[in-house]
Amino acid sequence: GAIGLLLYLFVFDVWIVPPGQNDLFAASVLPTLMPEDKVLVQRGRVPRYGELARCASPTTMGAFVVGRVFGEPGDRVEVTEGLVTTNGKGPVSRHACPKRVVAHPVTENLITLSCGVAETGAWTFEYLTHPEMLSGNHSAMVEAGKLYLVSDNRAIHEDSRDFGQVDASTCEHIVFRLWGERYSDGSRRFNILW
Repeated sequence: GAIGLLLYLFVFDVWIVPPGQNDLFAASVLPTLMPEDKVLVQRGRVPRYGELARCASPTTMGAFVVGRVFGEPGDRVEVTEGLVTTNGKGPVSRHACPKRVVAHPVTENLITLSCGVAETGAWTFEYLTHPEMLSGNHSAMVEAGKLYLVSDNRAIHEDSRDFGQVDASTCEHIVFRLWGERYSDGSRRFNILW
């Protein structure tokens, strides 16, 4: 108990992914997170390439944005039809994952998104995409003190393609899911999140 208390006081913060913040935010954090997930956020360290980050929203005071770090200062990030490359290299995939049905945040129609798996060498993560919903090509050179975030939902996103680069000093690494909306859902309980 004492070790847990010390970790809570000095290393980790418990954060509940906001329910009802907005439908776009809820869709953009899929498939890795869902609204009402209880997660541990590591304080005091800027997230690195490929890690899931929570950053202060550059557009809404007091709100957060969540995305995967695909660009650090000096990196060139390219997003082409849902595929992300950093300095000309992208994560590889050796696995598959099931398609997901999601409510579109504007039309509320149900759409089926394809799921992909990317591996960065140290970790593996899933992302969602849809060939007809991709919003074109984006390219950016990451500025000093900034990070470039890409949502794990590449089709319905709220990330640096929408609001630009984020201030790295406001970002924290999301490392662990304690449990989801319901503690009884074993697939969304006690998961390491990279």
